[in-house]
Amino acid sequence: MAHHFSPIKFDDKGHIRDSVFSILRNAILDKKLEPGQRLVERIIAEQLGISRTPVREAIHKLVLERLVTHIPRKGVVVSGFTKADIVEILVIRTSLEALICGIAASKIRPRELARLEALSMQISDEHRKGNLKKSNQLNDKFHEIIYRAAESPRVYDFLNTLHEYITKFTQVAYSKPGRPEEVWVEHSAIIEALRRHDSSEAEATGKRHAENSSKAYLEMAF
Repeated sequence: MAHHFSPIKFDDKGHIRDSVFSILRNAILDKKLEPGQRLVERIIAEQLGISRTPVREAIHKLVLERLVTHIPRKGVVVSGFTKADIVEILVIRTSLEALICGIAASKIRPRELARLEALSMQISDEHRKGNLKKSNQLNDKFHEIIYRAAESPRVYDFLNTLHEYITKFTQVAYSKPGRPEEVWVEHSAIIEALRRHDSSEAEATGKRHAENSSKAYLEMAF
């Protein structure tokens, strides 16, 4: 296994498996682990300074996400991440984003709307300053508020499983010239639909926002 993982201190022992899963998934998405590479529990556990159990559990989750596969007599191997995989995730994300915006419209509170407006301005400001990492973090918070406002735990959980994918895709999409200005307009449209508690319009604006983000990502990535 070519990639070497540095030892990590886990503050919350109950989340070791999730942390290992995130580390391995990011390594695959960032192509630090290439298709065809083997994942050896013992080696990963030794490098991270943990037991093999959370590594085994994390690898099982990677199998469920189709990022790795078990091959007879070879072990667990990185499957890779194709354009078709990405497009499928983007389609799912678009449907879920539209759905949760529509649900949130009937439940969102004034304080949540105020927070969305403030975040939208902050995201735009950070982009102008060139603080892309900060603006992406604020963008995550913007959508998180909408997700939680919907009070739909199952839809929230589905979106949460895509969170790291969405974050990475969004970072690339935001690098497209003119995309930050488009996002400002799209966020404003979402907020306005939510303020009017117009579920149909909120769903439509949420869908357009996700579709435009997906289009920008694909243009920049391929």
